[in-house]
Amino acid sequence: MEVARSRRGYVPVLVGEREEDMKKIWVTIKAIQHLTIVELLEQSAKEYGYQNGLLKITYDANKFKAIIHDLSGK
Repeated sequence: MEVARSRRGYVPVLVGEREEDMKKIWVTIKAIQHLTIVELLEQSAKEYGYQNGLLKITYDANKFKAIIHDLSGK
């Protein structure tokens, strides 16, 4: 079993188009508040409902990483 380690200033999010393809992606607190990410989280809440544990987003993980990269301005 993988032990979740917290990273200061980041939130772990499971992202993938299918349950078996979900990848843990660390997102900054600033990025998690961005409108694009909030909309993806709201869509996920409609699909999965509100749950305890890691946030889940049904979305292509590589596209999500690109969004996070763009938001970071790097």
